[in-house]
Amino acid sequence: MDWTAHPPKAQGKLASEPYDRWISPEGVCMAEFHRTDDGFLVRFPHQADFLIGQQGDAYRISAWPTPDCDAPTLGNLYHNQITPILGNHAGGLFLHGSAVLLSASEGSGNVEGVCAFLGLSRGGKTTLAGSFAREGFPFLTEDVIDLRRGDDGYWVQPKRSKLRLFADSARFLLGEHTEIENDNLKQDVDAGGDFPFARQEAPLRQIFLLGTDHQADLSIKRLSSAEALSALLPHSFILDVTDKPRLKAHFGRMADLSQDIACYTLDFARDYAELPRVRRAVLETFSESSS
Repeated sequence: MDWTAHPPKAQGKLASEPYDRWISPEGVCMAEFHRTDDGFLVRFPHQADFLIGQQGDAYRISAWPTPDCDAPTLGNLYHNQITPILGNHAGGLFLHGSAVLLSASEGSGNVEGVCAFLGLSRGGKTTLAGSFAREGFPFLTEDVIDLRRGDDGYWVQPKRSKLRLFADSARFLLGEHTEIENDNLKQDVDAGGDFPFARQEAPLRQIFLLGTDHQADLSIKRLSSAEALSALLPHSFILDVTDKPRLKAHFGRMADLSQDIACYTLDFARDYAELPRVRRAVLETFSESSS
């Protein structure tokens, strides 16, 4: 999809009322959805407006950042929000999460597969993926999981080769003396020797849904298909919650995923010192399911 970035402008009051909002657990509005004559307008408050015009299966996307929204942030909004929203609207399967490529011994060889981590913003999924990468397990994506279904299962598509980390996580993974431009914003950390990146698609083996209790004891629990479906739905991207046929089709794709892929809850204390234990527990679960 092509998109056009226009010069910055302040966000004025819109004539329409939003038909949907994304609200954070803290009660902050993260996105508003409005209808236009030929499509939609998605507003990210204090960041940018995206106008989406639709002609058949084609989209025309224009973006107006606010004066305080820099080019990298605008690009991240497009790649990590608008693209998966439209992907699901068009019949794809996109989830909000990070993913790493793991391997386990099976018989005389090794089995490789992707583990996906789904969670709310600031829930620790990118930091967890980064900690796996530091241990030599390549990451495929850090915010958007793009799935392609084939006859032999679900395949995770590699996305941009960078991790976006808050300052505290960046310093933990890269070292205390890492230079940070703004401690209040996420930093782009490019893949490299310290953070290997998987450049080829790989089969999805497991999904871990991160718990919201950041003081919880470490535990992993297998979910039933029904439990998994309920847990997965909040982590998908929906453009139009009133489009019943598209919602029904999306629900069907998610139901198939919950039946075909092993899903687990993953609870742990959000303490950097706990990450080695968390990695070992995830690897043990991966090895047991691959044997």
